Amino acid sequence: MPPTPTKIKLAAGNNTLGIHWSDGHESAYPYRYLRSKCPCATCEEEAPVEEQAVGGLPILGQKPLHPERAELVGRYALQIYWSDGHSSGIYSFPYLRSLCPCPACTTLREVSDASS
Repeated sequence: MPPTPTKIKLAAGNNTLGIHWSDGHESAYPYRYLRSKCPCATCEEEAPVEEQAVGGLPILGQKPLHPERAELVGRYALQIYWSDGHSSGIYSFPYLRSLCPCPACTTLREVSDASS
């Protein structure tokens, strides 16, 4: 059985969404990274829009991106309502786990991609 979230924290610190998984793993997803990986049809067809200027400084007049709220979709996914007004992406738990940006998961993805 694939791991499932046991705890989801929208504001886990450092502009991240945190997930504790049933297998003991912990993931911290930067908001901008997670928003850029939105799986909805509209986002899949569009090029990602950068909201920050070079060097990571915010563009004047723009509010920082963050999840305003989130809802479980059945027992398989999370729907995130973003501060930019977007909310149609449904992040399945396996998809979220595959996006984990921690060093161990990143290494596993790189090894898997290299052997493909």
